[in-house]
Amino acid sequence: MSTGIFKGDLINNNLFLVIPSWGKLLGHPPLGTYANHDVVRISEDVVIFLGGMERLIHTPKGLVYYILGLGYYYTKFEIQSGRYITDSRLLTGMMLSDFVYDRLATSRNLTLQNDPDVVIAEDIVKVPIDLSLKSSAKQTFIQGTLMRNLFIPYKDVILDFIDKIKDPKTFQILKTNHMFLSTHWDNFNTILISDAMEEKVKLKYLETTAGLNPISLRLYRFLIEHFSDADIQKVNENIKVLKSVFSSIEFDPMHLYSLIEQANIWLKIKIPHLPLPRTPSFDKKKKKQIILQSGNKYLDVVVNWPSRFKRQTKKQLEEGVEVIKDKLYQPQIVEKKGTSIEPKREFFEPRFLERPTVRIKPLPKIPTTNITDILSTLRTIVEENYDIRAIGNAFTMGRDQIKSMVFHRNFLWEMSKLANIYVRAPLNKGLSFKEKYELLEKIESWIDLNK
Repeated sequence: MSTGIFKGDLINNNLFLVIPSWGKLLGHPPLGTYANHDVVRISEDVVIFLGGMERLIHTPKGLVYYILGLGYYYTKFEIQSGRYITDSRLLTGMMLSDFVYDRLATSRNLTLQNDPDVVIAEDIVKVPIDLSLKSSAKQTFIQGTLMRNLFIPYKDVILDFIDKIKDPKTFQILKTNHMFLSTHWDNFNTILISDAMEEKVKLKYLETTAGLNPISLRLYRFLIEHFSDADIQKVNENIKVLKSVFSSIEFDPMHLYSLIEQANIWLKIKIPHLPLPRTPSFDKKKKKQIILQSGNKYLDVVVNWPSRFKRQTKKQLEEGVEVIKDKLYQPQIVEKKGTSIEPKREFFEPRFLERPTVRIKPLPKIPTTNITDILSTLRTIVEENYDIRAIGNAFTMGRDQIKSMVFHRNFLWEMSKLANIYVRAPLNKGLSFKEKYELLEKIESWIDLNK
């Protein structure tokens, strides 16, 4: 076990959890990019999770809460063309740092119900799959509340998620490994995947999407530090059961509460003798609501949001977006015989080889005393879509710093070659998706050489 890391129990939970707006929860971080084009507006960014297990990890930086099961990140957004696009990513886990978890747990309630098992708040809706111990009157109240606040407004997204689960190709852990939506301090607002994912699937999954930082191949670090091989086996088996149940149950799509009712019946068959959660009684004096059982002992502790992750309103975010005119997505108005006609927009297709137009921005300071820190900074510069010339300059400075510390490194020649190519690139152009992916792979291999 790594120094300062303590693992809590791996707990079965069987939860239905929805975060209505991922961006709102995180304080509206940058809108991101899609197929090499800036996103200018996000209208939906929903996270749905059918949780099967959870775990709390104590780390030197703070607490990390894991939710494990079947998950879905869905987003509807607008790029510079003015047309909306939908995109999604399947998930097998959520990794919530303590300040994000506490933001959820202190979110403003939307109802007057006082059942600690059920949370219906601005930033989260959480309901256990098994409500059998609730009275008939309580179940009726919960059902009506969920219909108004969850199943009606998010019906289409939920049904789309269930369709994805039913696809035989999805949630095949041996092919995809795990996919964790992360708010960890070192990997904030991204999805972490493993390099073990099948190459074709990985290339598609790594495409950037709205509302998230670039998807990263750094999941292995957390799997190794926070889970044993036996733990991973249990999680994999649980995901297999969840997929089997939610792929096969019959429910009324016009009455989505039946999804929970049917899931409860079949999960009890598939996972017999599953203990019911030990939930403390409702207490108005507690500072937080109960989202996960593993957080029960910290109901009186609220971790403040770190200043390094700046929060802003959605209006501030969208007002700060600089729209760069592009002939493909911003066609000029054509005037003919006194009338204005907007030409038909070209059909949008992702272009893996197209270099996008990007803003010029100053480079961060390149470290001077540690090779791994230098390479990590270069990796961040590539991930954050700097223009190619800036990347070339950063590689030149990084190479020179490394040469001042050691006379020889196998990758220095390759760094020089790439720097010379990049500094001659056209102005205001960023790396294509293919170039970016391959360059990040190179940098990761250089970092591994220095470990």
